[in-house]
Amino acid sequence: MKRILLLCLSVLLVVGFPTTGQAAPSIQAESYIMADAVTGKILLQSEADVSLPPASMTKLMTLYLVRRQIELKKLTWDQKIKPSAKVLKLANTSGIARVPVKAKTYTVREMYNAAFIKSANDAAVMLAETVSGSEATFVEEMNETAKLFGMNDTEYANASGLDAVDATLPGTNLMTATDIALLVIRYIKDYPDVLDVTNKTQMKLDGEVLNNSNKMLAKEKFAYAGMRGMKTGTTDLAGYCFASVTTRDNMTLVTVVMRTDSDQARFKETKKLLDYGFATFEPLTYYGKGERIKDALPIKGATVRQLDVVTDGSLYITVLKQAKTREPRFDFSKTTAPVTKQEVVGTVQVADDGVYLPGFETPRVNLYSATAVPLASVPTRLVRAWTAWSKQIEQAIQQSALVNFQDDGVK
Repeated sequence: MKRILLLCLSVLLVVGFPTTGQAAPSIQAESYIMADAVTGKILLQSEADVSLPPASMTKLMTLYLVRRQIELKKLTWDQKIKPSAKVLKLANTSGIARVPVKAKTYTVREMYNAAFIKSANDAAVMLAETVSGSEATFVEEMNETAKLFGMNDTEYANASGLDAVDATLPGTNLMTATDIALLVIRYIKDYPDVLDVTNKTQMKLDGEVLNNSNKMLAKEKFAYAGMRGMKTGTTDLAGYCFASVTTRDNMTLVTVVMRTDSDQARFKETKKLLDYGFATFEPLTYYGKGERIKDALPIKGATVRQLDVVTDGSLYITVLKQAKTREPRFDFSKTTAPVTKQEVVGTVQVADDGVYLPGFETPRVNLYSATAVPLASVPTRLVRAWTAWSKQIEQAIQQSALVNFQDDGVK
């Protein structure tokens, strides 16, 4: 019930009353979502928590785990790998492999790029076997990682995303648009170099040119300014799907459309989402990372009365264009001396009524002291205490006199 209320609130606040006057588009997809990649704020969604076959968007997890092996130095980009008999059988299945690979060695980088750019199913399975010894063992790691990432409605059955009738393992992959958006954001945050692969329009393998299945990249049929790519997906059960990453005007949006009607439709519906997102919302940075905020912290018992603080991150939110700016709220956990330099003294955040992806919340950053502040001397503290006490007595006398004056007036 709580989730339903939050969803209704998000529709009212985010979709129903955009101050720019632009109405939310009608998206022809069974499920979709659009979110800010930095804050995780959901800007538009429908049926985003319904589990559907993701087709080759499955490969986002497959390739994330491969990239993690590179980071851990358990694999190298130039490492030579060779397809197993199982992979070669898949490669020789008409219309399924999409490359296909041959009985020869390839580098990890070649298969990684082929799985992303051409959505090569045989390349994805080959990488899974390389990492874990078998695709089945690799799928177990995929599901474990999904749970760690908070993708609670995801269930992987194979590493490629093929429907069960075509896949090398039984069972059907299921994901929600919400979970896919979470994974995309996690991927580009942990390994931003992935976008150097996904924005390529083509690659060469075995002397052949392989064209990217994402037709919204530069110079493609549905080219969209700022499109940085990500992953398409198509099967009989899944329909035509697409998860995208696009950056314009210092704002990065992640979109997911699932079960659209055609190859063209997934790009046209994505364009509708992006047009609405960039026309209706904008990023608002209150404080940059490492920004010094003067006299923000009232400090007691110190040699100074107020202390400068410094942000340990950027306080950034996504807002409706022309929306009234909200004041940041400071919450201090340390208000008495002594204070050491770079000691965490509190947080700053901006209230936001929006709805966020699981694991995200209203943006908040820690504050630390810009300088060390020692405890004031005993005489100084005594003088301050006397001054404060005197002011309290004076205010009490004035208040008492005012009350007596009012009583005399009544009489």
